[in-house]
Amino acid sequence: MANYIEPNNNVSISRFVTSSSRYKKSKLIYYTENKYVTFTTYKKENYDEKENIRYTVITKNYEYRPDMVSQEAYGVPDFWWRIMEFNDIKDVFNFKSGLNIAIPSQFFR
Repeated sequence: MANYIEPNNNVSISRFVTSSSRYKKSKLIYYTENKYVTFTTYKKENYDEKENIRYTVITKNYEYRPDMVSQEAYGVPDFWWRIMEFNDIKDVFNFKSGLNIAIPSQFFR
């Protein structure tokens, strides 16, 4: 039997995610009779930025730690997923030392 799905426009998504979350633009969905909460599917953002991109090489201290790179670049660890998305890295275990990555300026401090 398929799960019952019900969109919900009455509850603010800010109750469930922070303002830096990739899901902040998503809509809430209740599913099953128990009304479990989930989000609509996240779609990767298109980055048109060609200028003001900073490049850096991941050092051993930052291996597997995009949150630390975000902290250094933007002053908060919350934008780790933007760095991963911008560089088309899908798994944190591919965030390895020696890798040259781009950090978009639109998120600079």
